[in-house]
Amino acid sequence: MPPSASFTNAAQWFAGQLNSSDNAVVKRRYLRWHADDTGMPYSDEDPLFVQAVIASCTGWTLLELLWRARLIVLDERTLWECLGAHMIASRVRGVIDPWNEQLSVRLAWNFVEEQQRAELPAASSWRALRTALEEYAVTNIKPQRGLAPTIPCSAPTAFTEGERNQCAIVNDAWSDRVAFIPMEADNDYSEGSLCCTAPVPYRGTLLQVPRSAMFFLESLLQYCALGRAIAAEPSLRGLLENEEAMLVLCLVYERFVVGLSRSHWRRLLLHCPARYPTIPTSWELDDLAELDGLDMLDDVLAKRSQLRDFAEQIQTSLLPLLHCALSTLNGPATAAAAPSLADLSAAFVWEHLVWAQSTFDSRAFSLNVDGAVVMALVPLADMINHSNRTDVLVRKVEPGGGPFTMEVGAALTAADVGRELWMSYGPLQNWELLQHYGFVLGPDNVHDKLPFPLALAAEAGSPQGESDDATATLAPLSCERATSGDWDVRRQELMHRYALCIPGRCWIPHDGVPPPALLALLRVQLAQAHEFDIMEGRRYGPFEALSPLTESAVVSLVKSTVQCVAESFPTTLAEDEEALAELCDGGGSQLSAPDEVNRNYFLCVQLRIGLKRIASRCLEWCARHC
Repeated sequence: MPPSASFTNAAQWFAGQLNSSDNAVVKRRYLRWHADDTGMPYSDEDPLFVQAVIASCTGWTLLELLWRARLIVLDERTLWECLGAHMIASRVRGVIDPWNEQLSVRLAWNFVEEQQRAELPAASSWRALRTALEEYAVTNIKPQRGLAPTIPCSAPTAFTEGERNQCAIVNDAWSDRVAFIPMEADNDYSEGSLCCTAPVPYRGTLLQVPRSAMFFLESLLQYCALGRAIAAEPSLRGLLENEEAMLVLCLVYERFVVGLSRSHWRRLLLHCPARYPTIPTSWELDDLAELDGLDMLDDVLAKRSQLRDFAEQIQTSLLPLLHCALSTLNGPATAAAAPSLADLSAAFVWEHLVWAQSTFDSRAFSLNVDGAVVMALVPLADMINHSNRTDVLVRKVEPGGGPFTMEVGAALTAADVGRELWMSYGPLQNWELLQHYGFVLGPDNVHDKLPFPLALAAEAGSPQGESDDATATLAPLSCERATSGDWDVRRQELMHRYALCIPGRCWIPHDGVPPPALLALLRVQLAQAHEFDIMEGRRYGPFEALSPLTESAVVSLVKSTVQCVAESFPTTLAEDEEALAELCDGGGSQLSAPDEVNRNYFLCVQLRIGLKRIASRCLEWCARHC
């Protein structure tokens, strides 16, 4: 392929990926400003400076490839943390967080594959880059031996010997590279897991599960009698529009009416916990009180209320309709075989609905199935545990009726045989992990963020219009004739121009350092009148420091806000750290066996410590910048 064709192919590929990414307009704006800073050639057709790579003496290197990939895969939250005068020049040139790096490696791999296909048969120029990418994945995204297990949320079903033998047959059928380790019987806090049993090459297939074994809306209408009955009854068809309600109803039906031995999804149900004692939806009030000071408490209470309302609606309104629909599903001859109204009433109780909801919260995949994004339970695959580093880089459903497939990122070698396999569920904070999965990653989860309450105007939450005009300047306004409304307009224009409010909320990240976008927001709010002309007249506006008086006010506001957030907890950092040490026999992050009754308290203490340590680090930053 001639150089001009290679440039066109690569530039088009990157432009397409950028255009389809989150907040592409904002990313292009900052790329254009970077081009103005450096003299790099920018165009709408080549926004990521591919021409400069092609023209260089070194060509594509891992660094050049990865920084572009990192920028493209930035989601709304991570983009906000990276915004600033140095985002393109330095911030995306290094690792941002584990999740972004996994997505970046996957995108970089896709680019290399695309270029190899386009340049065949002369694809040798990409082999060295592919090798470097494989080695990088081993070092930077693959879990390392000795990784501490997550705090389990699962409670096992007691297995008979026959059920354990059945599990072994399933393993042989669906993967010869993975062993499925069941949960321990009679241990409410054990967890299942996946274990490597054979080497797998880079981007190789780890596991495939037939689509017919998946539990999702399409399969319910084929294999679940309740699903078919709802679809056949006109008065119930409205339920089909509520995916979550359908899934919960049918899961309860299969588990508590059809039963493990007869259900089409017996392999799935066999490995589902009998209960989820560490997911807050089912907690007693004493345990819920430990969430005081956390926003997630309101979410938990709201979900409990919704489930209770749903349970009442089922018992008072839906059950007679469901019973009638099931009785007439296959004609009068089979009506006697349908479950009785009493059986249905006993099945659809509050406790069983909580179990089904918790199963989906903690085990479901969000998957693209033939163009539709759906929630699905995937038997055995859902036993893989979470880590911020990952073995699994791709989970997908093959098109045209194909199976669910898991592919590894870095290769699994003979040295990996026997160790547990891990998958990142996403850039999840500890409160998200606790609320939905019933565990935390200890008190130092790199994805944790401390909320920073800052009142923002509703219209400030999105980038300015749809324009990608990075060269536009803000109109100056005479201080003599300015009104309070005029100042609000100028603040709004600054916030829009620099996309300072794209997430609609603010926070302090794990390292405790306020993001440049947060400091810029505070400068816009606290700037003196004459400083607006300064911000409006320079390329990076509020990202650059203002007068010592304003900078001092910014740091002071950060300090007072973080102190207020820290003081909203009922305990101090020192008290929580002392409690954690006592629970862990003075060290480590694992709960002592005699203290299993304190499991939920243990999880809450770790969650609070993580947030309070962020606050402590931020206050140290404030002290250095006073």
